[in-house]
Amino acid sequence: MKANRSKRIWLTVIAIIVIAIIMGTFTACNDSPTGDEEVVVESGVKYVAHRGYSYRYPENTEASFRAAAELGFYGIETDIRKTKDGYYVCNHNDTVKYADGSSLKIADNDLATLTAKPVENTKTSTPAHLCTFETYLQACKSGGKVAVIELKDYFSKSEFLNVLRIVDETYDRKQITFISFSYVTLKEAQKADPTVPLQYLSQTPNDAQFAQCLRNNISIDVKLSADPEKNVVTEELVTTFHNAGLTVNVWTIDTDADLAAAREYGADYITTDLFHN
Repeated sequence: MKANRSKRIWLTVIAIIVIAIIMGTFTACNDSPTGDEEVVVESGVKYVAHRGYSYRYPENTEASFRAAAELGFYGIETDIRKTKDGYYVCNHNDTVKYADGSSLKIADNDLATLTAKPVENTKTSTPAHLCTFETYLQACKSGGKVAVIELKDYFSKSEFLNVLRIVDETYDRKQITFISFSYVTLKEAQKADPTVPLQYLSQTPNDAQFAQCLRNNISIDVKLSADPEKNVVTEELVTTFHNAGLTVNVWTIDTDADLAAAREYGADYITTDLFHN
């Protein structure tokens, strides 16, 4: 009887341990991210690193791109602008902010001047410099990531062909997607190479250019907003583009609620500052 009693006690202990493990796993999967935690979601949607892994590193810098290249992102997004002496650099704004508090306008300065001192950096203790387009492409190549390139301002057909030349010399145009708020720029890009994937950026509900995109085989890259009056994304919009054989990217998504909404709408790609498994 003592043996049976001992057996029952051990079975009870084992059962309690198993239940605790199951409950712990369930709780871990349902915790909302706080502080420095990263959002973890189911796989399926393809994730694009917004200006590199910008949650951890200064945006649009080599460190940010290299970090994104080592993670499970589908693509790495950047913005390119032209310097006074004809080089392309990665920066969201037309002016570069530096660690010493100064700033320089990209179009009015040459590459050597723009890269001479560290840029503003609130993410790491390591100095970061303005990144060239070639260095960004090399980072994408190192991780086999799709290079998602925002063309800032207007790019003519000849300028776009020059960008494609750099892509061909550094990486592979089959691993490239170009995005822009300028529909005219995308049409110029399409004239240069009709095979390169294009996405029209919009944060305007019921954007009149969507109809042009559908007619001219241009996908869209649209903003998700918590405000219904400002939200561009709708299930109808996504379905319309899918029916036309085109894709929809949604930006910039960093919270559980927005992730769930973007997935529910049927987004093909999600641009994010975080890393999602």
